[in-house]
Parts: sequence; structure tokens; C-alpha cells
Amino acid sequence: MTEYLTIIPELLLSLLHLLIIRKYMKVFLGPANENLKSCIEWGIYYVFLIINNINSIFPPHLLLFGNVLLIYMISSATRKRSVKQRCIFSLLICSVWMLVEVIVMMILMSMGFDSRTLQDAGSFISKMCMLLLSVIISHCIKDNHYSEIPLLYFLSILLIPVSSIYMMHHIFLIAAVHNEYMIFSVTASFLLLIVNYVIFEVYDWISRNAELRGQNRLYAQQLELCSQQAEERESLYLEIRRLRHDLKNHLSSLLGMVQTGQTSEAEKYIMQMLDVGAGDRPEEISHSGNIVIDSLINHAYAAAQKDNIQFNVNVLVPASLPFESGHLAIVLGNLLENALEACRNIPDEKGFISLDISYAKDIFQLCIKNNYQAKRKKDIIGHYITTKGDNIYHGLGLSSINHAIENYHGQMDITDNDNIFQVIIVMYGSYSENAK
Repeated sequence: MTEYLTIIPELLLSLLHLLIIRKYMKVFLGPANENLKSCIEWGIYYVFLIINNINSIFPPHLLLFGNVLLIYMISSATRKRSVKQRCIFSLLICSVWMLVEVIVMMILMSMGFDSRTLQDAGSFISKMCMLLLSVIISHCIKDNHYSEIPLLYFLSILLIPVSSIYMMHHIFLIAAVHNEYMIFSVTASFLLLIVNYVIFEVYDWISRNAELRGQNRLYAQQLELCSQQAEERESLYLEIRRLRHDLKNHLSSLLGMVQTGQTSEAEKYIMQMLDVGAGDRPEEISHSGNIVIDSLINHAYAAAQKDNIQFNVNVLVPASLPFESGHLAIVLGNLLENALEACRNIPDEKGFISLDISYAKDIFQLCIKNNYQAKRKKDIIGHYITTKGDNIYHGLGLSSINHAIENYHGQMDITDNDNIFQVIIVMYGSYSENAK
């Protein structure tokens, strides 16, 4: 009966071995494309691991070759990567795992474990180390598209495997002295390994959830900017409709004045019409022809005039730019919003904003400068913290800009000296097709 109980953990530990390999494939080779062939190969690999774990019939060199070959076959069936990438991954993961097992075994041997306990403890701790390593790599890898979770949460999650290794170390020490606890030690190792795997899956879920929340906030900002543009276009459209509606009456009146020789009255009538149109229409300082840039700048200028903020603008861009309108709205809209918010807190109407935009030789350059009064705060990783009360939907401006300019291999440079905040943005039109 005892022999059967020891086989069950081996079956489950072999399954966890596959799950850890699958996690590494996801980190280094990307999402899987599962099919019948891959399921068969996973099954063959599972049988291979079970046979070796129960009977240990394979010599070390054959065991290494079998692991490398099977992992390569599985990666070939599930990922569209080059032969070189699959070979390097298969050799690397097997070599690192073997090295971890050797190091763990040497440490346990120096502690005086017997051969039976050495095998059980070594199997558990080596899998725990590989699982922990996969999470650390996935957290640090540059190509990871998930958002970073707070450092405190990440360190709290890492405490779980560290504590598990500490607990299992003492459990196996007890089992080495009292053989009656051997089944308990094996079962406990399996259960702890399951718990740790689930915890790291929860970590992935938290990262994905953080990414989705960030995207939702980004979409909320885009909707806010689009709403501003829509209001301005609607106002202009209503004005055009009103003018078209009244144009017939105005022309009829002017025609009657001209026909009866009332030239001076006609001139006064025309001047009144021009004065009414000029008074109803807000002043515009951007006339590039680009709807997104002009509407955002003119809207911000109107807001600055209302709050007595000095606003200097120099725009030299064509009517058509090789960038998505949404990205332009995010970049320029957030910068203008942040600058206006900072200048509103300056007393005695001393706030100023200076904006320069140009586009030449496929290079888009934007420089915005404004003064501020309150000291800008940063978080522990150097990001600026919003001063607005609603920090759920605000405070992501610079982060949103970074996401937008990355589509065009752009850069953002921020300087903050003597209560002058300056942001310089560079984007390259030659990379615009990558974003479409």
C-alpha cells in the first residue's frame, strides 16, 4: 500500500514538471498554438518523466538528451519560431534545470540527508527553484506586455516560495530522522508545490488585470479628448447651419439695398454681419489644417485665456501627418491638460505655457514648457504623481504618452528645474506603418 502512495506523488510531480516547462515556453516563446500533435507529444513527455521518476532507468546523458529532444518537438508543434530559437530554448532550459538539481543535491548532501530523503527533497526544491526563476524572468523580461504590479505585492508573492523551501527543508530533516513521516513529507512537498504554482498563476492574473485597468483608463482619456473635439466640431457645424439658414435672408436684404442705391446702408449691414461673426467665433491661434492639432490647441488656448494664462504657440506641421489621430490626441491632449492644470495653481496670473510643434523629414518634434508653483511629487520608481483629486482616471498622462509614442519608436525627455517643467517629444513618421 505504501508503494502505491509513493507513486501518486510522482505522477503529480511529473505533471507539475510539464506545467513549469509550459510556463517557460510562454515566457520565452510566446503564446501556444495547441493541436493534436502537441497533445500527443506532451503525453509522450509525461510518460518519459514518470518512467524516470519511478524507476530511474535512464543514465544522465540519455535523460538529458530525451528532455532536450522532447521539449524541442513540443516547441516546434506549438510555436512558430525559428529552429535556432527552439534549439537554444530547449538546451538552455534543460541545462539550467540540471544545474539547479546538481546544486540542490550538493547542498542537501552537505546537510547529511540520506539517499531516499535526498531524492524527494531534491525533486521538490529543484522544481520550486525553477518555478520561482520563471516568475522572476517573466517579471523582468523587456518583451513582457503585462503591466508591472506594485513592488510590495511582488515581494509579498515571492515570500511564499521562499517560505515553502524553508518549511520543506525542516520537514525533510524530520523525515530523515523519523521514517514514519516519509509519506507525510512527500505529500506535503506536493501540496506546497501545487500551492506555489497556483500563487504564481494568480500573479500572472494580477499582472493581466493591471494591464486591463491601465488600458481602460487610457480609453477613458481618449474618450474625454474625443468628446472635446466632438463638442468643438458640433459647435462649428451648428454655426455653419445657422449661417446657411440666414444667408438667403441676408443676401435678399443686401440685394434690395444695392438695387435701390443704398450703398452706405449695405456697407453698414455687411460690417454688422462681420462683427457678429467675429464676436461669436472663439479666437484661434493654430491654423495648420490638421484637425486634431488645431482643435486641441485652440481649445486649450480658449481655456488659458479664460484663466488669464499666457499661451505662446508655434505650429509648423502639414495638414496630414503619418500618425494615428488617437495617438496625436493622447500626446498633445495630455501635455496641454497637465500644463493648464499646473498654471491654474499659480497666483497673480503669472502662469505661462510655451508650445512648439514641427514636422520635417519624417520627424515630429514637440516641446512644451510651463511654470508651476507646487512641488511635483514622484513615486518610488520616479513617476510623477497627479495632483488631482480623482487619481483613478488622472495621473496616467505621461504613461499614456509613453504608450502612444512607442508605436513610432519615439522618445520623451522631461526636465524639471526652477519650477519650470519641460517635455520634449520626438516621433518618427517612417515607423507609422507599424502602428496600423
